[in-house]
Amino acid sequence: MNRLLIKKQAKASLKGKWGRSIGLCLVAAILTGIIPGIFYGIGTSFSTVKQTSEGTQITSTTAMGIVFFIIAIIALAVVSPLFQYAQSKAFLKANRGEDFTVGNVFDGFKEMPGKTFCVGILQYLVIWLSCFIPSLIGGIFLGIAGGRAKDITSMGSILSTDDALYLIGRVGPLIMIAFAFFVAGVIIGIIATFMYKLVYYVRIDNPDMSVVQILKTSRKIMHGRKIDYFVLQFTFIGWIIVSCITCGIGFLWLAPYIEASVAAFYDSAKDQIIE
Repeated sequence: MNRLLIKKQAKASLKGKWGRSIGLCLVAAILTGIIPGIFYGIGTSFSTVKQTSEGTQITSTTAMGIVFFIIAIIALAVVSPLFQYAQSKAFLKANRGEDFTVGNVFDGFKEMPGKTFCVGILQYLVIWLSCFIPSLIGGIFLGIAGGRAKDITSMGSILSTDDALYLIGRVGPLIMIAFAFFVAGVIIGIIATFMYKLVYYVRIDNPDMSVVQILKTSRKIMHGRKIDYFVLQFTFIGWIIVSCITCGIGFLWLAPYIEASVAAFYDSAKDQIIE
């Protein structure tokens, strides 16, 4: 898979559409933050807030405040997949020579939003579990190591090199195993993220496909292409640095460019997989 051709195709698909592409991404980002933010703000009004040297901290909240905080989390979980679906569809249309408008940012709310939400939630759960399970096992080993260290030190102070070596011999391997599981959790999580990155594109092209089958199809498309996708994303690192230097202004152009590149990546691989 030629990533230079993919990026070239992405740029070509955005020609004459940069304004609406920036507008669509900007509106999606703002609304994704504002909708949950409204409920979070209401929850904060039922809370006790204290200013500290580290910033504003919530010290206590009422039952009503907790309800609104939960609603904010649910709202974020609902709107994020719907806006991501809309962005994916817009840039997929652009890659196929079709037109779109900023108003298409609400397409996710119009086209079977329940299924799109389920796709997004299942995608999140699979990725989260991929990270959580190894990390949980690592935490168990770390807890055992802490328990052994406490038992050893409770018998007396570490007075000699032999005592220290005994402690390391009893605890060190467990800490190493725990660290290995934590690292594995990160790696597996990244791999899972790549595996299910294309779920919204599959959902767009296959509206009648079941939620589980959508995830399976994304996994099939990404089979043998995860490294290609990683390298493609890594090529944007320079632009990300530039965007950070410009106080985030550069992301207005970079976000559509990345979205268009992912759409081109999907189109270049899907015909070999989807029957």
